Amino acid sequence: MRNCLACGQPKSRYLGDGSSVHFFYQSKTVKYFYCSTMVFKTYAKEGLKDTRMSFENFAATPFFERELEAARQRGQSGERLQRREGRGRQQCSCQQAVSAGCHQPLKQGPNSPHTHASFPGVPGKYIYCPSRVFSLYNAQGMEKELTWREFQLSDFYDAERDRWIADKRKT
Repeated sequence: MRNCLACGQPKSRYLGDGSSVHFFYQSKTVKYFYCSTMVFKTYAKEGLKDTRMSFENFAATPFFERELEAARQRGQSGERLQRREGRGRQQCSCQQAVSAGCHQPLKQGPNSPHTHASFPGVPGKYIYCPSRVFSLYNAQGMEKELTWREFQLSDFYDAERDRWIADKRKT
């Protein structure tokens, strides 16, 4: 359950200590999350008196239309930003796992630098990332990024195997 940023209480209407009232309002044009504490902090100087005002009572005040208009503006600016950055609803929103070393997808393939392998006698799958291994062993004398085959023949292979085994034991 997520907590409200304004009051720190759970966003659920049914959880929390009762110090504030939460409600999610949605129409065809706008989505609005109501928090009585946030609304009180915003409009107390303009005459709002109740820190625990129900949503129904708040909807009858002139402040409600101002809040809806502000929510509408935020929604439209977010849509404009998504269009500008080329993110649309037609694209897949699923996240791919990426390498910590080179920030490319971990999928193995002809265009991928990664090799999915294992060390003999060690259970588990090892994903070889040339740029990560190079950054780890550059100080010890590795001169360039190696392919998996070159890496297996190098002196760094055993050191990486030992490092990977030790890392697996930690988790």
